Amino acid sequence: MTNIEKIKDLIAKGEVRNTNVEFKKCKNELGQFVYETICAFLNRNGGDLLLGVDDHGSITGINESAIDNHIKNIINTLNNIELFNPVVFLTPEVLEIDEKKIIYIHVPESSQVHRFKNKIFDRVGDADNNITNSYHLIENMYLRKNKASSENNVCPFLTLDELDEGSFKKMRAHISIYNAAHPWLEMSNEEMLRSAGFWRRDPLTNQEGYILAVVLLFGKEQTILNYCPWHRTDAIYRNMTYKRFLNPLPTDPDVRYNDRDMVCVNLIESYVRLMNFIERNMPDVFALDERGINRLDLRNMLFREIVSNLLLHREYASTFSSKLLIFSDRVISENWTKPMQIGNVTLDTLETHTKNPLITKVFREMKWAEELGSGKKNIKKFAPLYYDKYKIEIQNNEKFIFSITYRDVEEDFNEKEKEPRSQAEDLKQEPSRKGAKQKKEPSKKRSQAKKGAKQKQILVFCSNPQDMKEIMIQIEYKNRYKFRLNYIKPMLEEGLLSMTFPDNPNHQDQKYITTKKGKATL
Repeated sequence: MTNIEKIKDLIAKGEVRNTNVEFKKCKNELGQFVYETICAFLNRNGGDLLLGVDDHGSITGINESAIDNHIKNIINTLNNIELFNPVVFLTPEVLEIDEKKIIYIHVPESSQVHRFKNKIFDRVGDADNNITNSYHLIENMYLRKNKASSENNVCPFLTLDELDEGSFKKMRAHISIYNAAHPWLEMSNEEMLRSAGFWRRDPLTNQEGYILAVVLLFGKEQTILNYCPWHRTDAIYRNMTYKRFLNPLPTDPDVRYNDRDMVCVNLIESYVRLMNFIERNMPDVFALDERGINRLDLRNMLFREIVSNLLLHREYASTFSSKLLIFSDRVISENWTKPMQIGNVTLDTLETHTKNPLITKVFREMKWAEELGSGKKNIKKFAPLYYDKYKIEIQNNEKFIFSITYRDVEEDFNEKEKEPRSQAEDLKQEPSRKGAKQKKEPSKKRSQAKKGAKQKQILVFCSNPQDMKEIMIQIEYKNRYKFRLNYIKPMLEEGLLSMTFPDNPNHQDQKYITTKKGKATL
C-alpha cells in the first residue's frame, strides 16, 4: 500500500523540482499523453504518474464515475501489443487526499525499449520526447538498457598478432617507474592479459576470446578499425574565445581551426597524443610545491585528469566521436556515456562510477589514473592554482560535457579579438601614438636583433633533427605556444627549417632540421 505522506511530498515538490514525476488532470477522460509519459518513464529512469493533479500541483481529483474506466483502459492499453510493445504490467492505485480521489501509478525503469503506437518516447527533463526518427538517440537508449560495459564484449577471433607491441612496452615502462616488482613486468603479453581478466567466455554464444578492452588498449590502428571503427577523439584548437566562436563578427576570417589532431589509435597512444596536443596549445603554468622546493607542472597535473576521464568514462559501443576542444579561454571535452544522473551538475554533486573497470585498471597501474573520485579532488586542487578564477560547467546526459575556463574571458587574446575603434578616436589619438612609436623604435630594433640571433642559434642546433622541446631548452625559451608562433612557424614558412614528417605536422615524433636555404644564411 502506498504511503499517503509520500504522495503528498511528491505533489508538494512539484514537477519542476522532480523530473521523474508527472501530473495529469484526467478528471473525466484519459488522453494518449498518459501513455506517452508511461512509455517515456519506462525507457528512461522510471517515475511516478499522478492522475487527478494539475500542472501546478493542485489536487483536482477524478470524478467517481470515471475512476473504474480509467483503470480498465490503462491496464488494457498497456497489455495490448498492437498499442504498447512490449507490453508492461503496472498496478494503478486509487488514493484519497483532501477528500478527493486520484490515481497513482509507479512506473519502474524497464530493461527493454518500449513503443506506444509504434513511437518511441524518452523522458528528458520534464518532457516526453518522441525520438522515433532520431537514430542516434534510439541507439544510445539500447546501449543504456544494456547494463554491461561494452569493454567486456568477447572478440573470439582476435589474436596477439593484431596488437601493438610498442603499446605493451610503454605500459610496462610506466609501471616500472613506480613499481619495479610489478608482476606484469615479467609476464608475456598473453600471460598478462589472461591474468588481468581480459580473456572471457561469452555466456550467450559460449565462445571464448579476448575482450574489446584489449583492442581499445593495445590494438594496432587496423585492429581498431576492424573491431571499433567509430572510435576516435577529435582534438581541435581554435585561437579565439568560446564566446567569439559562437558569435563571430562579420569581419572574422573563416578559420575552422588553428590546430587539429584526429586521434584514431589505441587508448595508450591516444593518451600520449592528447597530452602532446594539450602541451603545444595550452599555456604553461608552474608553481612550487608545499615545501617551496620543487616545481609543479600544473598544466600536466590538471589536464591529465581531464584527458584520462575523457578516455576512461566513455561508452565505446556508441558511434559518437569524442572531442577535446581548446579555445583561448576554456577547454571543453565531450564523450558519450551511460549517465547515472541527468542534467546540469557541479563537480561536488557529480556521482562518479567506473564505466570501464578493466581499461581503468591498466591506466591506474600506469599512474595515468588514480582511485575512483580522485579526479574530482585533483581538479579542485590544481584548477585554482592554474587560474584562480576558474569556472567548471558540467552537463551529464548521454553526451557528457565538461568545460573549464582557464583564462579571463573578458580579456582580448590578440588584436583580432579587439573591437575596432571609431575613426574619430583614431584621429584623436594620432599624435600620442606617433610619439610612442618614435620612442619604441630602438627597443623594437633590439628585439628584432635578439630574435635574429636566436634563429641562427636554432639553425645551428638543427643541423641534426631536433624536436621542439629540445630546441626550446637549447635557446632557453619556456612558452611553447609563443615559441611555435614566433620561431618555428615563420622559419618553416621561410624555408629555413623543414619537418621530418611534413605530411603529418602533428606527428608525435615530429622533428625539425635546417634546410639548404637555412644553412646558406649562417
